[in-house]
Amino acid sequence: MVDQSAYAVGDVHGCLAPLRDALGRAGFTDGSGRWIAGEASLWFLGDLTDRGPDGVGVVDLVMDLQRQAAEVGGEVNCLLGNHELMLLAAHLPEGSTRYSPQAEEMAHQMFRERWMGNGGKEADSARLTAEHLAWIAALPAMALLGDHLLVHADTLGYRNYGSSVDEVNAAVAGILAAPVDLERIDELTHMMTKRFAFASDDGEAACSFLAEYGGRQVVHGHSPVPLLLGRDPQEVTGPLVYASGYAANFDTGTFLGGPCFVAPLPTTPRELLESARSES
Repeated sequence: MVDQSAYAVGDVHGCLAPLRDALGRAGFTDGSGRWIAGEASLWFLGDLTDRGPDGVGVVDLVMDLQRQAAEVGGEVNCLLGNHELMLLAAHLPEGSTRYSPQAEEMAHQMFRERWMGNGGKEADSARLTAEHLAWIAALPAMALLGDHLLVHADTLGYRNYGSSVDEVNAAVAGILAAPVDLERIDELTHMMTKRFAFASDDGEAACSFLAEYGGRQVVHGHSPVPLLLGRDPQEVTGPLVYASGYAANFDTGTFLGGPCFVAPLPTTPRELLESARSES
């Protein structure tokens, strides 16, 4: 039985079968894929689609679990990742921007080439519905869960969109609302492709980021742990806590052949200190 703490899943990238297995192993779903985790909280950190074989299948599963969990007092949520942004930009409905038809068509071609070049699948494109796109466009960019600040990408670029979680989410929602500003969605996509902002010091960048947005630990995906550590993906044993405990990376490289994990949000630096004091 899953306890009532919060859990997270890193970048799934269309790997539906590993995700189903991970949800079952962690006690979130039964053999038929039904939610059995009661009032537990589960967060996906973005990049549900692309690269793997069934991105739309992953989106469908997350949307379905969101509905099931809400019926019994639980919650399933998802952050907006850079691959969700690329998918949205590649599938903007005709006439949904503030640009001329000619400019809109040129931008659509550029966005579609970018999406396909980053693992977008024609099979996913054929199955996308207006409901899928509306659900994705409404995803938050950040979330604060007690001591944990959840973002998709390990970048400081969120600061370009506001100085609080609410401000950033409102700004991103505005960019994705019709009529869409093509230049702003392009800038947002580029911002969210940046990485490694918290890996170059002993936690100073993470602490500064947390001081602005709240929380004691940044939890993110986006940058595969096996690439960050220079290890074989199959050697990854779980999310990576680093930057003196002030950051946790949940992208375990599932699309590279690494394991898919549904893991509880890690212990924060304050909790580590209190635990050490109690043991002494």
